[in-house]
Amino acid sequence: MPKSKKTRLSKSKTNQEQKLKEKEKIEQKKQLKIKPTSKHNNISQTSEKISEVTTENYEIKEVIKDFLIIAGSYERILYGIDAHWIKSDEGSDNDNFSLKLDPIFVFSAHIGCIKTVSVGGKFLASGSTDEVIKLYNLRKRKELGSLLQHEGSITTIQFFNKTHMLSGSEDGTICIWRTKDWECLKILKGHKGRINSLAIHPSGKIALSVSIDKTVHLWNLLTGQKASVNKLGKEGEIVLWNSSGDQYAILMAHGIEIYNTSNVQILQKFQSGSSRFLCMQYYKHEHLGDLLIVGSEDKAIRIYEVKSGNCLIKLLGHKNRVKDISTIQSIPPNGSTSFTLLSSISSDGIINVWNLNKILPHGYKEGDDTIFNSPLATYDTKSRLTCVVLSQKFDAQDLDERANQQGFP
Repeated sequence: MPKSKKTRLSKSKTNQEQKLKEKEKIEQKKQLKIKPTSKHNNISQTSEKISEVTTENYEIKEVIKDFLIIAGSYERILYGIDAHWIKSDEGSDNDNFSLKLDPIFVFSAHIGCIKTVSVGGKFLASGSTDEVIKLYNLRKRKELGSLLQHEGSITTIQFFNKTHMLSGSEDGTICIWRTKDWECLKILKGHKGRINSLAIHPSGKIALSVSIDKTVHLWNLLTGQKASVNKLGKEGEIVLWNSSGDQYAILMAHGIEIYNTSNVQILQKFQSGSSRFLCMQYYKHEHLGDLLIVGSEDKAIRIYEVKSGNCLIKLLGHKNRVKDISTIQSIPPNGSTSFTLLSSISSDGIINVWNLNKILPHGYKEGDDTIFNSPLATYDTKSRLTCVVLSQKFDAQDLDERANQQGFP
């Protein structure tokens, strides 16, 4: 009897469970009939919301990539800062775009202080106190390798177009490299000490170099031979050609001398007073002609008119000495007339970008505002920066098309 009773109870539970399962199936079927419609409605609503948000964000924040800032530091770190324009509201004027700086790569590139960086086409080269030149492909963002020819700190690197590169070192030599296969074509010898700076003429046929030996050498790059030597009396720290190649400037700590290329006569002199000059760049103004932009130990950047020798503008935006500057032709967000941007770096770790066309507009007259303290954009690396170079972006799909429209090489 007990056994039979248990059996009946088991059967009774089984029947109840079956009934419950059948009810659950019926409920599930009802729910299944509703779910497809409900799910479709939710997707549709979500899609509409996403579309609205995307459209709204596109109108408010239209991003246009422009150029890349590459900076080296005492801490051996190489910075790649992406500069892009963000449209804040409707309109077609450049004033509706703000320039933003965001890092895209930050890494320890050398085992010594980075002394110099240079860009030639897609190639980036950095030189350090570790006596090594590191090479990178900016287009693919990958390291290509190292050049180990020099036996001293790498002090200066300059590209000519995309085909050749020159490097100077504390070992007193200058190497000519072919970028196709990175073969060292020639080693130029003649200086009696550290090479401080070198500059390639716009024609690519000659180059100048200055050294701790207080001389300036003229090199024939076609033959790989020394063409002439001139004594400066002081140590030349930086040498630069202007864009037309008919004059060059030599920076010597507390002064800068401008020379005529044809007869090597001094055209102009600039004195720094108590503060040392640390860096300089030529800038061709459509109205004022050749200008010289100079960074100093007193935290200021000054813009001089070469012809008159007058200081036109002083830029204030750093809390420490200005270590290096670089310029680039910017592709305007609205496709109008191009303008020139200046990037300055300092031992305070700050990277500033300035719009030279706003600082020195077409109708600028001497006596206008002489102090300018509002950079276009700023980025803090929190490192002691040493060198900087600007490069056009390579990952923008329409870069070549936009550059061709603006007449860039």
